[in-house]
Amino acid sequence: MFNLVKYRFLFIALSLLVIVPGVIVLAIFHLKIGIDFAGGSTVTLRPQTPVTLQQATALLKPLKLPDMQVTTGDLGANPSQAGNKTVWIRLNTTIDSNVLNNISGTLTSKYPGINTPLYEAIPSGQGNKNVGLLIVTGFKNTPQVSDIKSALSKIPNTTSSSAPATSTGTNPVPAAPTQAATSSAKNTPTAQGTAKATATSTPAATATPTSTQSASANIPVNVTDVSQGTTTKTINILTSKQVQSDYVWSSIQPQFLQHNGPYVQLISNQSVGGSVASDTVRNAVFAVIAASLFILLYVWFAFRKVNKPWRYGACAIIALLHDVLVVLGIFSILGELFNLQVDALFITALLTVIGFSVHDTIVVFDRIRENMQRRTGESFETVVNASLVQTMTRSLNTSLTVILTLLTLTLFAGPGSTIFTFTLTLLIGITSGTYSSIFNASMLLVVWENGEMGFDKLGGGNKGKDLSPRKREREVRELAGSR
Repeated sequence: MFNLVKYRFLFIALSLLVIVPGVIVLAIFHLKIGIDFAGGSTVTLRPQTPVTLQQATALLKPLKLPDMQVTTGDLGANPSQAGNKTVWIRLNTTIDSNVLNNISGTLTSKYPGINTPLYEAIPSGQGNKNVGLLIVTGFKNTPQVSDIKSALSKIPNTTSSSAPATSTGTNPVPAAPTQAATSSAKNTPTAQGTAKATATSTPAATATPTSTQSASANIPVNVTDVSQGTTTKTINILTSKQVQSDYVWSSIQPQFLQHNGPYVQLISNQSVGGSVASDTVRNAVFAVIAASLFILLYVWFAFRKVNKPWRYGACAIIALLHDVLVVLGIFSILGELFNLQVDALFITALLTVIGFSVHDTIVVFDRIRENMQRRTGESFETVVNASLVQTMTRSLNTSLTVILTLLTLTLFAGPGSTIFTFTLTLLIGITSGTYSSIFNASMLLVVWENGEMGFDKLGGGNKGKDLSPRKREREVRELAGSR
């Protein structure tokens, strides 16, 4: 039988070799925390045409949003969310309420059931001139661009345009986005702080256009572009800046158009304040501490009839902390090198890792308890080694099944996906948990029993001491009763 316990100090040294650099980086640079912990905004946009993560990042980088992290997502396969059921209509100038009502009435008559068009004034990129942009959603059937252009061929004049928005660049906005740029569209924009929003800021449109016009309505209005969505993909922007919905139209949309990017639709805009973020941090710490405490008490109770049961609970907690420190250290390094941020899903994954680690440890400890009853004439080291050899195949098979699945999810999801941090945390933590359950927790029991590495001050140091027949018989009966 291979003697694993013989190399216990080597296994512990390997763990320290992984933990120590991560702890040093963690102490110096800390974790790169997301808006769940630092406060800020998460803005979800649906572009008209698909864009890659790299393209979206390049388009947003000049805005210099603090602590910006860009990910991609998908609205799903719901027919009502199909990309081709969202249309962007660009006008040559800004319009007044009479013209907006006229356009809304015309479109509603032709396409019953559509949502009230969302109107925004965006910079044209030519001095202080603004242009109008309408986003129309809720088509029951796929509209034709030519039909929309035909319906809006005769738009009444408008009064003088509204105050100019602030342009974010010097290049003029192109007449239409290129079809090779970015992702598609959904419904209406969201109010701040909601996960999905309806168009609350959309001007009220009436079904019947106004029949009279002001004498000052002398500015011609015409459609310069009609573009249809082609995708359900989304762009998620995370930043520590408190982003208002107006920022999308005054800065983000012009920035995209000035660099041949697509039109965008605001899907949601969620903001987290500093006080909420601090509460999240405190609750996350309490969750980890509470989980560790309950695990210690549970293991202590489960092994209560074994000699010195609290050692089993303490060793399980040490192995658990090993896994937590490995995960925190690696994410601290990745955050410093690749700006990888942690969010609320990171805490969820960390608690899952804790549960998995303790589960694997208890499997090994339970076999030790069984073998102590069966192998009454053998030393504690021999019993622990036999238990490890017997349970190793089961532990490795169980863990490798999970690890391979998580590896596949992590690789296919990629760094830009919303679940990447979650799957990567699980992958690192469960790999570490498999190692610590086999090569740390049980080894620490032996080290403690022998009083090595300073554990003699905690009641260890029984190496070479044989129990008397009466004590051995009593221990066997206790073990039998604990089954």
